[in-house]
Order: sequence, then C-alpha cells, then structure tokens
Amino acid sequence: MKRNTLLFSALILFFASIISINATAQTKDISLTAGVYTPLYQGVSGGLSMNLNYGQFNESGLGFRTGLQWVKRISQTDNAFGIPVAIAWRSPSRSGLDRAQSRTGGSYRGYGYASLPDAAGSLLAGFIMNLFSDVEFFAGATPGWVAGSSSFSFTLDAGMCINYSIWRFDIKLMPAFHYDPLGSVKSYSKTNPAGTPLNWYFSFSGGLAFRF
Repeated sequence: MKRNTLLFSALILFFASIISINATAQTKDISLTAGVYTPLYQGVSGGLSMNLNYGQFNESGLGFRTGLQWVKRISQTDNAFGIPVAIAWRSPSRSGLDRAQSRTGGSYRGYGYASLPDAAGSLLAGFIMNLFSDVEFFAGATPGWVAGSSSFSFTLDAGMCINYSIWRFDIKLMPAFHYDPLGSVKSYSKTNPAGTPLNWYFSFSGGLAFRF
C-alpha cells in the first residue's frame, strides 16, 4: 500500500510538472527513431525497437516527452508496446555558425602562448563540442502492454539524447537504461521452465526529428 501511494504521488507531481511546462513551451519537436532494446543479462536476446516521440521545451531548456514505443521481441516474448512519458532538460542549442566559429577563430586564440598539451586539449574539446548541437537528459516512466505474454508492463527510464541540428531537423542518438520492477517479461530455459523475470534493460536508438 505504501509503495502504491508513493507511486501515485510521484505520478501526480510528474503530470503537474508537464502541465506547467506546457503553459510556457517555446520549442516543440516530433521524432521517429529506431534501434535496439535488450535485457542486461548474459545470453538473453533483445530486439528491434521503434519510437514515435513528441517533446516540448521552455526557454530554460526544461521540457517533457511522450509518444509510442514498440519492441518487436524481448527474449522469447513478442510485441511489447508502451507509452513513454519523461521530464527532460536540453542544453542551449549551438547553431551551425557557432560551431563553425569554434572551429576557426575561436579555436586559435592563445595558441601562441599555450603549451602543446594545452593546445591539443583545446582542439580535442572543440572537436567533441562540434559533433553535436545540444544534449538532452531525461527521466521518466513507460507504462505499456506485452502482447506476447498478455501482461501489463511498467519501466522507469533514464537516458540522454545527442542532437545534431541542420535547419529545423535534428539527427538524434539516444542511449538509455530501463528498470522494470514488475518483471513483466521472463526468460525461459529447459532448466528453468517457470522463467526468470527480467528487470534491467538497455536501449540505443537513432533517428530524425523536426522542430517547430
């Protein structure tokens, strides 16, 4: 009972935050990504995942995401569907001009007086920064339904998203970890016909988003 009360309170706080962000939204996007969703257990296979996602962010970078998720197969179980909902924070976006300036004039200041290790470190940092336009961190939950086992599912999710912007389009890379307290999917074997609940997962996906 206490666990259910805490979960219900967290959900109320979560959706109250979403309503607040929605009232001050400055940036919106919709994305389609595909990737892999795999249990973090040796010898247990994962499967293809696809995600349709919608996000809103205010001018301070705080926002939320929701959408639809489909995982083709986890272990011996097919077709898991979910509705991810997450609170997110996105770093300030760096335009193509900003990235170009950091590669040119901004990258050379002080090199005449800097030691070789300092210059090399500055070049490396500049190269890494120029690989993306902004970074997003998110945490949330995904309620859903596992068709292959006819069971309800619920995961707690945390991850990040690296965006590279070209005009209004983002190329996205998204690693994330997921915890299923219900163990809604099981791994079966000849020595364990009752099955072992799977609680921990890792996903990695990539795709394209449109900002508006």
